[in-house]
Amino acid sequence: MSQPPGGPPPEGPEPRDAVPYGAPPASPYGPSHGPPPQAGWGPPPGGAPPYGPPFGPPPGAPYGAPPYGPPRGRRGLVVGLVAGLVVVLVCVAVTVFLLRRDARHGEPVALAPGVTVTTAGDGTVTMVKKGAGRTVVDVYEDFQCPICKEFHRVNDATLKNLAAEGRAKVVYHPVVIFSGEPLAGNSTRAAAAAHCVTDGARWLAYQDQLFAHQPEEGSPGFSLADLVSYGTAAGETGSDFASCVRSQRYAAEVGRTSQAAISGGLTGTPTVKVNGRALPTNETMTAEGLRGAVVAAG
Repeated sequence: MSQPPGGPPPEGPEPRDAVPYGAPPASPYGPSHGPPPQAGWGPPPGGAPPYGPPFGPPPGAPYGAPPYGPPRGRRGLVVGLVAGLVVVLVCVAVTVFLLRRDARHGEPVALAPGVTVTTAGDGTVTMVKKGAGRTVVDVYEDFQCPICKEFHRVNDATLKNLAAEGRAKVVYHPVVIFSGEPLAGNSTRAAAAAHCVTDGARWLAYQDQLFAHQPEEGSPGFSLADLVSYGTAAGETGSDFASCVRSQRYAAEVGRTSQAAISGGLTGTPTVKVNGRALPTNETMTAEGLRGAVVAAG
């Protein structure tokens, strides 16, 4: 997560994907399973249980006797090669499937019929199906935060599906979690620009654009001209939107709501809460974990 000023480093744990970034965390289940370490380890004398008899043929047995069997001939070699080739082909097929499945993450996802998206004066955006959504999912995100971009890539479709199924009311909270430049300036310009989008469906499309064009961390970006052009790509072509972005009409409001969130206990982004409970990373950063947490809460 990205961290607020005065707290831990600018970013926390890296996102979990098919393969976690960095070294794996310590097992939550305690030490690795297996026998405790012993000094001078070795099997009991004579190969007694639990290790079984000593490996190898009985003393004095001729070469090729069980358990080794006769030497492998040409037929055995061919069978071994064919079996190895089958294993390789299966591994390649599985790899291709996983890559294709992973590539589908991050593609724009259309809203299902019956789902409404509304923007509020404080900059929050609510996505819900009429008559549903007793479970509330609050998503705190910073458009400059790399892990928020990863969360969006992994879970955008999941959130929209949960809303379409009537399982959740999703509330987005754009915030600025950074304090140093150029990160804080990038975040503020992007969040203020998003505040200028008043149509809910176009706000979601604009959110896609912001994460797709996120500046590299530590470099200046989200220029006003670019932010206007991202709006055009999202279908926001009105002159009022362009002037709102260029004037940074909502920059001060973004600062106030961000500080209120941090004062209220927000420690980093992305933070996802289900009915007020902040989810751990293993539930936040996987589609299965997020869906499972929402279903369990409902």
